[in-house]
Amino acid sequence: MSSDSSDEPRRPLPRTLIAVATATNAASVLSTQLLGLISLAPADFGLFSLQYLLFALASSVTLSVVSEPWMRTDLRQNHRSTWADYSSIQLYVSMAAAVVTLVFSLLVPGLAVIALTGALAVGVNVYRAGVRYHQVRTNQWNRVLVGDVVAFTLTVATWVVLLLLGMHGLMALSIAWLTGGVLSALVAHRPHLRGPRSIGAWFGTHRDHIVPLLKDSTLMDLGSIGTPFVVAPLLGIADFGVYRAVSNVAAPVRLILNPLRPVLAGLPAHSHRVPRRIVISIAGAFFFGVAAYLALLGIGLLHIQLGSLSAVVTYAIPTALFVSANFFGHYYYIIARSHAAQRGLLIGRIVQTSLAIILPIIGALAFGLAGAIWCYAGATVVSSTVWVLVVTGRREAKQ
Repeated sequence: MSSDSSDEPRRPLPRTLIAVATATNAASVLSTQLLGLISLAPADFGLFSLQYLLFALASSVTLSVVSEPWMRTDLRQNHRSTWADYSSIQLYVSMAAAVVTLVFSLLVPGLAVIALTGALAVGVNVYRAGVRYHQVRTNQWNRVLVGDVVAFTLTVATWVVLLLLGMHGLMALSIAWLTGGVLSALVAHRPHLRGPRSIGAWFGTHRDHIVPLLKDSTLMDLGSIGTPFVVAPLLGIADFGVYRAVSNVAAPVRLILNPLRPVLAGLPAHSHRVPRRIVISIAGAFFFGVAAYLALLGIGLLHIQLGSLSAVVTYAIPTALFVSANFFGHYYYIIARSHAAQRGLLIGRIVQTSLAIILPIIGALAFGLAGAIWCYAGATVVSSTVWVLVVTGRREAKQ
């Protein structure tokens, strides 16, 4: 299958456009989590986080099954599947995510009220994430920017309107998340849904890349997504909301890096090993950690009531440590996913998953919420160091 002619860039792209689109995407995705942090009590935020974790899981599957295999095949085999093939498999993954979220939400007390809206929100936002990856990789930055602006504007505007109408809490946030996702998906590139046989055809074409990536992401998800589902009953839903709030403080870090994922992954591996690039990444990690600490310190000193975020003030130091390590590790993990040899990728993932599963559970059992948070931060510090070693090593996947 050949590349679509519409996928090719027609002219050099201004860096300002890329920067604006990246910032807008960070704002659009962050808006949902931030609105939840500042408007929901810890118990409600814990419930919402369970649904959002399913979105994170589906997004991870999308990267491993659709987006990154498509990119790696393009880079290494000079073969790019058509938009029709890409969008069709993306639709199937998104529909599956919506169904799983619906069933799960109906089974969890407290989530049934937003089972339908949440399931639809997960589905459309997973679809939009996959489409955005394709558009970034093919330099369709104008479409990227329009979709991100629509998502951010409609999510926030819907939440504000509902608040003014007297609706708040889980339902208001779920509807706002759904509205932004639906409209941003509608302005994206029109999809093509092919028959179920196209699923097998996709896996046949991209199997060599899907298998190692899916193995890696499964290990990652066991730690980053599976562990919270284990920790939740150990802490109780209210303390679990605080535990998840700590992770969400690092959302700006991930949301700055994730929109640039196709760009960073497409750069030569050696460019990420130069001392200047490493120093810049360390400085970025330090900056975000200090910013998180000062923000939480200010909230505490001013006695500002911001829902679940106010409950994180007590844990400002481990939260800042987690934010710094999360930036550092996430940056190098993105690079490893595209350039590291399978052995290095597997070792890094096993270390990270083991720490992410074992330490927070031990901390929760031994010391409750404080123990879970400190162990979560410690696990992130160690695993981020491992990803740096994986990337800065000389062995790479064959190009």
